[in-house]
Amino acid sequence: MNQPQGLVSSITLSSNVRPATHHLGVRGGGFAATVNERGAITMDGGSRVVNWFVAADDRWHTPAVEQGVRQQRRAGVPVVETRVRIPGGDAVQRVWSVPDFGGLIVVEITNDSTLPIAVAFDSSDVICDRTPSPLGPQGIDLPKGSVVFPIGHTSSLRVALRPSDAQGSVSSLATLPGHDQLQRGWLTAVERAGYAVLPDKALPSIVNRLRSDALVYSAHDIADWPQDLVAEGDDIGVVIALHQMMLLGEDVSRHVESIAECTERILARVRKADEIPWDVERALYCAKHVFVSCDEERAARDVARAQDQLAPALAPPNVVPKDVRAVAWMEEMLVSPRRDGGVGLLQHGIPTLWRGVNFECHRIVASPEHSVSFGVRWHGARPALLWEVGGPFGLRLGAGATDPSWSTTDPAGDALLS
Repeated sequence: MNQPQGLVSSITLSSNVRPATHHLGVRGGGFAATVNERGAITMDGGSRVVNWFVAADDRWHTPAVEQGVRQQRRAGVPVVETRVRIPGGDAVQRVWSVPDFGGLIVVEITNDSTLPIAVAFDSSDVICDRTPSPLGPQGIDLPKGSVVFPIGHTSSLRVALRPSDAQGSVSSLATLPGHDQLQRGWLTAVERAGYAVLPDKALPSIVNRLRSDALVYSAHDIADWPQDLVAEGDDIGVVIALHQMMLLGEDVSRHVESIAECTERILARVRKADEIPWDVERALYCAKHVFVSCDEERAARDVARAQDQLAPALAPPNVVPKDVRAVAWMEEMLVSPRRDGGVGLLQHGIPTLWRGVNFECHRIVASPEHSVSFGVRWHGARPALLWEVGGPFGLRLGAGATDPSWSTTDPAGDALLS
C-alpha cells in the first residue's frame, strides 16, 4: 500500500536488531571475542567461556541466572556494561578490547554498592595486577583453578584475558586505556562514515554497533563474519558490509572479485522483476562506489548500465532491518543516491516518529565524490531544510516524497519544504 506523500508510518525496530551476543575485538585485528547478555565472555572460537560471580552481603550472585541483570552496549560501540543488582546497589562489569600485548579482553568490575563484595571468575588464566585470595572462592561450587578478588565499596578491579595463541608477557594492566577512552576512540572511528542525531535514539546506536562489528571483522575472511552482521550466502549483505568497511577507512581491494560475483548474482535474480527491493538498489550503489574507489571504473560502468535497465526500486520498509542492512536503511532514509546521478534528501518521506522534532545528519556519503550534511528544523507542520554538500559543484539535490517540487544544485543553503 502506498504511503501518503511525504509521510511514512512510525519506525519499528526488528526484534533481531538488538543481539544477545556482543562482538569484541580491535580494528582489523585477528582475534575476536563475544559477550552474552549476562556478561559471560567467549573466546578462542567458542572453545573457552569465562563466567563471573559476585559474593555480596547476602549470598553469591550468579549473573547467568539472576533476575536483576541489565546490560547496555555503550553508544553502540564495543564497550559492554552489565549490571547485577546486589544489596545496597550494583556490581558493574565493563568489558572491552585493546591491541596492547598482542590483544587483550579487559574486564573491569566496579562495586557500585554500599558494602564490600568479592568477584570470582571460573578460569585460572585471568591476568591481574593483584594477587587473588589464597583461599579461592568459598561457599560456591566452581571449577578447580577459579579465582576470587575482594573489591571495596566504590572500588574497581581490572583483569584481562588473552587469546590462547597470544605471545609474550603482559605487564601492568593499569596503563591500558580505560572504557571511556575506548568509547571515544570507537565513536571517532565509526562516525568517519557519517552520523545522524535522530529522534529515534536507538537507531544511531544500532548503526554504531554494526559498523564496529564490521571493523572488528574487517581482517577476517567473509565466511568467518558473524551471522548477525551478514548471514551466510547473503550477497546483498556482503556488498553493503564491504562498502561500510571502505567508508570507515579499510582497504577492501582484496574483496573486489567477491563484490563482482555477489553483484552478478544479485542482478541475475532481479533482471526480470517488476519491482526492485530497496536493499538491492542500495547494494548496487554500494558496489559501484567500491569499484570506483578501487580503480575498477569499467566494473562500475557495467553495474550502472545494468541498473538502468531494471524496474523501479521500492521504498525501504517501515521496520528497521536486522543485520548490516540497518546501516543502509538509515543512510537511504536520509540520503538516497538516484540512478540519474542526483541525490534525494528524505527521498522516501519523513517518518512520523521524526515529525515535529529537529534532527540532523553529517557527512552521509552521496556519491564517490560527495557527502551531504543537513538538518531539519520545524516551522509548524513544515520542515525547514538546511544543507551543505561536500565535494565538486554540480550535485543535484531533491526531496522526493517529502517535497517533489524542490531541487537545487546549490552546495549549501536552506529551504522551507512544502
